[in-house]
Amino acid sequence: MIETNVIKEIYKGHYMVILDFPEPSDLLKIIDTSYKYVWGIEHCENLTEWHKYDYLLYGKKVNSNNIFSRNMEMEYLIETSHFIELIPNIRQTIKIIQTNIIPPEYLNLNRLSGKGRYYLLKNKVDYLFELEMRGAIDYAPLVSPNIDFLEKVINNFIEKTNE
Repeated sequence: MIETNVIKEIYKGHYMVILDFPEPSDLLKIIDTSYKYVWGIEHCENLTEWHKYDYLLYGKKVNSNNIFSRNMEMEYLIETSHFIELIPNIRQTIKIIQTNIIPPEYLNLNRLSGKGRYYLLKNKVDYLFELEMRGAIDYAPLVSPNIDFLEKVINNFIEKTNE
């Protein structure tokens, strides 16, 4: 059985709590508005449908009438206040990290896992948390080096269930 709303140390100085069936609107109970950025990782845009594409291809600007795209996986970095505006539109899996620092260009999280991943997030990005929330409502792991932050999030979720 999965134990929810309990803080456990997963690596020295890094803790995890499993959130019980959070919804995108619950991001407002997690995100700290004093942090500058939300870093989206493994984000997929234009999932299965073809859409006109109006950006760069091989470093050259392309005309949206000439190219369509789908299933685009990318990372994004957005100011927290702007991310909060997007929350009502979230209808898919999200993986986000909240930080005050622009991640260095060499940091590729797709190549990192486990203890090394969290060591780099703490020492190079000074992250507040990493969250993976599935598009289909499910459990969501929330990892942070900050126990006080995790306790605050748990309290926010407990208040939700008591409403």
